[in-house]
Amino acid sequence: MERIVPIANFNADGRGLQRGSLLRQVCGRALVPGLAMVCLVSQGAEARQVQETVLPSLPASETDTGEIDTLADNAVLESSDAFGRQVGTERTGLYDSNGVRGFNPVDAGNVRVESLYYDQVDRVSPRLTESTTIRVGLSTLGYAFPAPTGLVDYALRKPRDETSFTFDIGARPEGHEGINFDLRVPNVLGPFGFYAGGAYRNRQRQDGGEADLANLSLIVSGQPSSESEITLLASRNLTRDDEPNPTIFTAGDFLPPEIERKRDLTQPWADGRSDGLLLGAIGRVPLRNFRLEGALFYSRKDEQQRFADLLLGVLPGGDVTNRVIIADGNIVDQSLSGEVRLLRDFTLAGQRHQVSASIRGREREALFGGSRRIDLGPSTILEPDVRGHPEYTLGQKNTDNISQMSYGLAYAGNLADWFQVDVGASQVKYRKDIDFADPAATDISVRTSPVAWNAALSLTPASGVTIYASLTRGLEEADVAPDRAINRAEAPAAIRTRQEEFVLRVEPVAGWTLLAGAFRITKPYYNLDDRLRYRLLGTVRNQGLEFSLVANPVAGLTLLGGAVLSDPEVSGETVDAGLIGSSPIGQADARAIANIDWRPDHGASPLSLDLALEHRGRRAVNSANSLFLTPETTMDLGFRYRFETAGIAMVLRGRLENVLDDYGWNVSPSGGLTYSQARTAYLQLTAAL
Repeated sequence: MERIVPIANFNADGRGLQRGSLLRQVCGRALVPGLAMVCLVSQGAEARQVQETVLPSLPASETDTGEIDTLADNAVLESSDAFGRQVGTERTGLYDSNGVRGFNPVDAGNVRVESLYYDQVDRVSPRLTESTTIRVGLSTLGYAFPAPTGLVDYALRKPRDETSFTFDIGARPEGHEGINFDLRVPNVLGPFGFYAGGAYRNRQRQDGGEADLANLSLIVSGQPSSESEITLLASRNLTRDDEPNPTIFTAGDFLPPEIERKRDLTQPWADGRSDGLLLGAIGRVPLRNFRLEGALFYSRKDEQQRFADLLLGVLPGGDVTNRVIIADGNIVDQSLSGEVRLLRDFTLAGQRHQVSASIRGREREALFGGSRRIDLGPSTILEPDVRGHPEYTLGQKNTDNISQMSYGLAYAGNLADWFQVDVGASQVKYRKDIDFADPAATDISVRTSPVAWNAALSLTPASGVTIYASLTRGLEEADVAPDRAINRAEAPAAIRTRQEEFVLRVEPVAGWTLLAGAFRITKPYYNLDDRLRYRLLGTVRNQGLEFSLVANPVAGLTLLGGAVLSDPEVSGETVDAGLIGSSPIGQADARAIANIDWRPDHGASPLSLDLALEHRGRRAVNSANSLFLTPETTMDLGFRYRFETAGIAMVLRGRLENVLDDYGWNVSPSGGLTYSQARTAYLQLTAAL
């Protein structure tokens, strides 16, 4: 019998993962009025299946080496490309969930949980997810309806075959203590197992501020039959005493003085407080000759208090012309989202094919506005300047309602052993209504019904060589107005985006995979105008080249490297009139990473050493493009030591970040500056009972 594996379960380098590794899912009830979802789950492919080609075996570094090794979260070893991977709290790659090719995929609405659509409102805790993968280029093949800005793909933690309990404690010299635990119990209710994870962290930020963060996550998952699986999940985030990061805006074309890092410059009374909630049901089940898959998620974030600390008009000597605190609170953002799809696999002319029909949607409501500007007057960035707690009253809230439905059809299959096609189209129904609390303000109502589509092909002209090309057109959310804007927290309507990309993958020898690609993304550009109103200023086009190398030259040694060389450019009337420059604020023209993970004795030593290098290129600091940050490179060193004590498996993890203590600056899309992380040591002990 012909063996079939899901396309969606392939790594970007073409290696197949274990069948069913991305299953999970359940739903139930109505997603939005008029859309009923039935929740069922089937074990087969999570997106589509095609005829399997002969694949190389996994490198030694990716094979299971026992219980102790499962404790050592290692994003480098689990990465199949250099584009972004997080495992537990360890992360690596060119991109993350906050930035892909110069844009934010979470804000754009390009998030999947176990490959199914999810509208993310609050952060997703590592206690809920086994891993986070950034999917661009070839790694999106097999994911129905990919987005121009790339995908953030969360894989959930699940019960395993045996009961296990793990915990870890970590600390830095200046504080920043944390503790995490994971409990997995199989077959609690028949085929259903149970997972519970929790975390507490006293976060000590580089600017001296701190916050208390906690999470509790619960998952129930099981397979009622060999071809079905149901998963229920719940996760709760708590944030307390979250002091805002002081953000610097200089008075001219110069950078601030190099101030002492880790000194607390915050206002102790400006403590943020928020709660987050995520509930979900995911599932798949066979339905005659079809498979029915679905997911339903409810996500909510309540911010009882939120502050921004803006240091405006900073002079070369460190004096601040005016320090402003933006006080806000009673903010609610909630979303009901999900997807249901029907899939059919069939064989034609000896090749495997799949067609799928999908309905995905969301109902989102947010309360925003009513914040208060508190002018503290002249200040300094050179030393703490604590002021008394001012009295203020928040204003009324505006309401932002979004309703979006997408009805799509997709096809994926092999037209020949060497030729794979992936196409899809969705009719999107989008509605956005903003109801301003001020009767004098004009309410906003937007309706649009674009067709989003994608087309991709993959050719294998020779053994170890793959050529991939794709076109994508989508509808994504724009970023929310920043705190400095006079219309802060206001969210523009969804924007139409487009992407073209080309990728060449080569496997010259076993254990080596090289990817080289080119991309171009085009979308409307929103930022601050000369009156500090956040609005449409033109069109931004980001095009560039991407490179990725994953290599296992010998057992126990893993090399991971990547680079992106980009040319972001803004165009439009505001650029032609000389009001803004052509370089978007904060987008680097180059970024590169390199990782080495070495475990001596051909991978059998209890000790492993790792090195990480990161380079960031030139970035514009202001809209006039009269000031740029210079390129900078940092280095991290680390180790893992595996051992047993009294029969308990343990891993000691140590890491020294920014070894050379390089001083640099970060810049936000609105031009706010914060200094980079100082040299920092971190130690973590993980144990399994």
